[in-house]
Amino acid sequence: MKNTSKNNRVLSCQVLYQVCYKHQHIKPALNQVLPDDITQQDKAWIQNCCYQTLRHYQEMQARWQKFVPKTIKDQLVDLILTLSVAQKFVMDAPDHATVNEAVKACKKLGKNWATGLVNKVLKKTLIDTSFEPQNDPERYNHPNWWIRQLKKDWPDHAIDVLNANNQKPPLWLRISNMEAKLPAGHAHPQMPHAWLCDDTSADIGALLKQGDVSVQDAAAQFAASLLDPKAGEKVLDACAAPGGKSCHLLAYQPEIKLDIVELDPDRMTLVEQNLKRLSLSAHRMMVADAEFPDQWHDGEAYDKILLDVPCSASGVVRRNPDMKVMRQAGHIKPLVDLQQCILEAHAEILKPKGQLLYATCSMFKAENERQIARFLKTHTHFKEVPISVPGAVTGKHGQQIITGTEQMDGFYYCLLERCE
Repeated sequence: MKNTSKNNRVLSCQVLYQVCYKHQHIKPALNQVLPDDITQQDKAWIQNCCYQTLRHYQEMQARWQKFVPKTIKDQLVDLILTLSVAQKFVMDAPDHATVNEAVKACKKLGKNWATGLVNKVLKKTLIDTSFEPQNDPERYNHPNWWIRQLKKDWPDHAIDVLNANNQKPPLWLRISNMEAKLPAGHAHPQMPHAWLCDDTSADIGALLKQGDVSVQDAAAQFAASLLDPKAGEKVLDACAAPGGKSCHLLAYQPEIKLDIVELDPDRMTLVEQNLKRLSLSAHRMMVADAEFPDQWHDGEAYDKILLDVPCSASGVVRRNPDMKVMRQAGHIKPLVDLQQCILEAHAEILKPKGQLLYATCSMFKAENERQIARFLKTHTHFKEVPISVPGAVTGKHGQQIITGTEQMDGFYYCLLERCE
C-alpha cells in the first residue's frame, strides 16, 4: 500500500520529479507515485495539474525565476514553484490558496527551510502582470532545439504546430456501430466513422465496453484505407500496440490474415484486450522485435505491411507533454537509425507487388520524408505509390498531417511498393 498521508500538491510534485529529473514517462510516473486508494477526483486533479504544468513548463519556470537572484538547486522546491505558478496562470486557482498550499507542500516534503522563500517568490509572481517571454522556449513552451527544427522543417507551419502542441488534446472516436448513441460532436468531413466529441470528458465507458467505439485520433484512422487490404491477403501490423490500427484493419477487411508484432508483453496485452472488446481475432500475435523479422517470420512473404515505427512522438506531444521535457536533440538520430533498420528488414519480407505503409506520429522530416528518400535511393526495387490524405501537406515523399489540422494529431504516411 502506497503512502496516503500526502496532499495532492505533494503527489503532483513527486510525479513531476519522476518525469523531469528521472526521465520517466508521465503515465508510469502517475502509477508509481499515486496511492492505491486515491479517489478518482483526486487522481483527475493531480493528472490535470501535472499535464498542464508540463504543457507550459518553460513559461511557468521563467515567471518565478525572475524574482529569484540565484538558481534554486533543490529540485522539489523548483517544482513546487513551477506547479504553483501553473495553477494560477493556467488553471485559474486563487492566489491565497495557491501560496498557502505551496507552503504546506514544502513542509510535507521536509523543505521547511524553503517556506519563506516560496511564500515570498509566489506572492510576487502571482501578481506580476508585466511578464514578457524573453526567448522562444518561454514564448512557445518547447526546448530550443525542437523549435529550431520545426522552423527549419516547416517554416510556414511551425508556430501553428507549437501552439497546437500546448493545447489540451481533442477526443476522437472510431465508430464500430453506426447505430450507437454517441456523445455530442461531429464526424470528420472525409471519414464518417471518425467522431470528434465536443466534450473531452464525455462518458464513453459504456460505448467502449460494448465495442461500439474505440478511442483513436482521426489522423491514425487513415491507415486502414491507405493500406487498403483485400480479402485473403496476408497482412502484418508491426510495432502494433496498443492495437488501434490492428483492430481497424480487421474491421475494414475481416477476411485478411493479420499477423501482429509487438515487443513489449504488457503492451501486447492491450492489443489482446482491444481485439477481444471488439470481437476480432488475428491470425498470429507475436511478442517479438520488429527489428529482427528473421527471429519470428514464418517464411511466407506479406501482401501488405503496416509499419508504424517507433518515433519522437513530436506529432502527439499535446497528448504526451512529458516529451517536451524528456526528449533531447540527441535522441533523434538513434530513432532514425532504428527506423531505417526496421524499414529495411520489412522490405525483405514483402511480396513482389506488395505494399508497405510507412507511418510515424512525428513532425520531423528526418524521421519521415528524408527517411523515405534514403530508403528509395538504396532500394531501387521499390517505388513510392501516390496517396491522398485530406488536409495533409505533400512533401518530397509521402504526406504530412500538420498537428492541429481538423483538430488531428501530427502524422506522416508514405506508401511504398515492391516492384520485383
